[in-house]
Amino acid sequence: MMKNCSHIMAPEDDALLSLALDDVPLSTEAACHLAGCAQCRERLERYRQTNNFLLNSLYRSQCPDATSLNLFCAHYLSPDEVMTISEHLAFCPLCAQDVREIRRVLQSFEAFPAESRQPLGVLRRAAERIVATLVPWQPQLVTRGEVAETPWPRQYRAGTLNISLHLSRASNGDLMMLGLFSCVDPDESIEAFEGVDAHLYPILNHLQEPGDIQPEIMLSTSWEKEPPLISTKIDDLGNIVFKPVPVGSYTLVVQLPENEVVIEGLKIERS
Repeated sequence: MMKNCSHIMAPEDDALLSLALDDVPLSTEAACHLAGCAQCRERLERYRQTNNFLLNSLYRSQCPDATSLNLFCAHYLSPDEVMTISEHLAFCPLCAQDVREIRRVLQSFEAFPAESRQPLGVLRRAAERIVATLVPWQPQLVTRGEVAETPWPRQYRAGTLNISLHLSRASNGDLMMLGLFSCVDPDESIEAFEGVDAHLYPILNHLQEPGDIQPEIMLSTSWEKEPPLISTKIDDLGNIVFKPVPVGSYTLVVQLPENEVVIEGLKIERS
């Protein structure tokens, strides 16, 4: 059993409780005594531990966790979740105080400054950009004066990432572009790329005839200035599918966590 200090300047239990629960300061004499008395400091610590235990196991058993409160302050929750937490904050002063502190911290910095924000469809500049290298499936014989068109399928290398691109047709006759991703590094798993965004940007070739590309993308002259024509995500097997893909020239951009992989010069012609 914890004994009370018998010193004349020792703070009373009520004073220590007020300090432990509400940070009410002690008198000057009691604070000086507390600084040099191990027994009184032990009493204060015991009160604080008891208070924390009651807060976590009883008073706050129905409170949202810290992650939910942070997402609430960052506006990343669904409307229903926002309503639930808002109703809880109306009667829970502890969570309300947590929210005020989280918002204070968030206001002290801006992860995405206004001057660096870009419209939807414009690629992130902060990430490193890697231009994938075409790897021929087999040696191609080229005679003088001829320009060899790279056939489909196509194989690309970007760092430790292999990307195989194929053209196919859906049951309704629409063209599809299929991408198969694999890693040459055995320590890397392709499953880590699940959910990564991939975008197909149209590039208007001035030598193309107007009928070779859809009217709505006729004004696209730079893949960095316009929204993508088609967007998709890498699935759990490391595959992507773009459909339908009109005849035209394209740039494929894969936005990996640490960098952006760019594949240029994808030309789809009438078969």
